[in-house]
Amino acid sequence: MLKKVIIAGPVGSGKTTALQTLFGANLLSTSARYSEAQSAERKSTTTVAMDYGVIAWPDGKSRLHLYAIPGQERFQFMWEILGKNTDGLIVLIDAKRPRPTAAMHLYLDKILPLLNRAIGVVALNKLNAKERNALDLPPYLRHGDLRLRLTTTDTRDQEEVLALLRLLMAEMAHELYPATAP
Repeated sequence: MLKKVIIAGPVGSGKTTALQTLFGANLLSTSARYSEAQSAERKSTTTVAMDYGVIAWPDGKSRLHLYAIPGQERFQFMWEILGKNTDGLIVLIDAKRPRPTAAMHLYLDKILPLLNRAIGVVALNKLNAKERNALDLPPYLRHGDLRLRLTTTDTRDQEEVLALLRLLMAEMAHELYPATAP
């Protein structure tokens, strides 16, 4: 079974890093150099179309097609192209930025309507262990009528990126097979 997953978020939130952590040199990437006018992001490159990789899921039945989309709004047309027929969404947020969750709503508003089902995980990235332990995050957050999983991650750590994918897959399974009350 093929599953399509979009990884979204603002520039510098860790989307490309997450896929580089999983795929290394096998990552298909469309990074381009920043122009001098854009170099305020403290990055030398930015994704202009997508980063892409496929992972065989341990259940032996699923293959996840992972697409990290550009964070810049000017590439929003790619969000629309890649968002179609998507099964799940991971939104990465750089927790060190001012008002980190404010940016989250842009990606949720634009991408969730394109999904087959509105299933997503929002992950705060770039926190050290002490900062993460100090957080008292609820397991879910609300976005309109939707309930989305909320967590933290370190996209440089392969096990944490896999944990994000497991969390998303669990949400997908829950949506397909919700627990029935007796």
